[in-house]
Amino acid sequence: MKKTFGMPSNFHSASGAGQPAKINESSTQGREPFISLILPVLNEAPILAGALSNLPQAPDREIILVDGGSTDATREVAAGFPHIRWVSAPRGRGVQMNAGARLARGDYFIFLHIDTALGPEHFAALRQAASDPRVGAGAFELRLTPATPFLRFIAWGANWRSRLFGLPYGDQAIFVRRDLFFALGGFAHRHPEDLDLVLRLRSLTRVRLLTPPVSSSGRRWLKHGNLRTSGYHWVFLIRHLAERLLTRRWPPMGQLFSG
Repeated sequence: MKKTFGMPSNFHSASGAGQPAKINESSTQGREPFISLILPVLNEAPILAGALSNLPQAPDREIILVDGGSTDATREVAAGFPHIRWVSAPRGRGVQMNAGARLARGDYFIFLHIDTALGPEHFAALRQAASDPRVGAGAFELRLTPATPFLRFIAWGANWRSRLFGLPYGDQAIFVRRDLFFALGGFAHRHPEDLDLVLRLRSLTRVRLLTPPVSSSGRRWLKHGNLRTSGYHWVFLIRHLAERLLTRRWPPMGQLFSG
């Protein structure tokens, strides 16, 4: 597998390092959009093979796996999938996803957690949504597995949060049109990088919620406890919104061009 790290040869969206890019709403009109799946991973060897095997291959997409310095067999497992592009980056989900985006060739980027499953029906929904030039970003409805009563309730709440406030989280397979992503400078390099990007996206476009739902693992709730995990998420959300309102810790541009 080829290990690369740098700017793609077709990179033309940005006007310069650290500068907003031009937004072109008609970049995919009249043709099918090319889609880049960007997966940040760290020590995911036990589930990696199953996750990569379930990702459908097609000529209109690429898969970029961004490793943040795994110390297990993650790289060896990835080597068994020659169609997947592997790249290393410093540890940190925002850093890793930015590294993948700098290499990506797609008109749309999908930032996919390794424990969230995408099928052909999700790509079909995205292609249909992309036929509307006003669709710049969004995510999918969420289904958590295993389908315990509590996890069904959590998914129900996440879907209503996404519909009412346009605030999907990273486990909902956030997608962004290329020019918008570069215009906003990508992700921040600190958590919650997904929520920060979505809030900045809302200043440029409506964040759409697509169906069918994606299935994502509820392993965090199972490992750390239902109430503890949900409480942590709510505290983090409130803290982040307060920081945006009362401090300048979260600038309007991400850190795509840092480093």
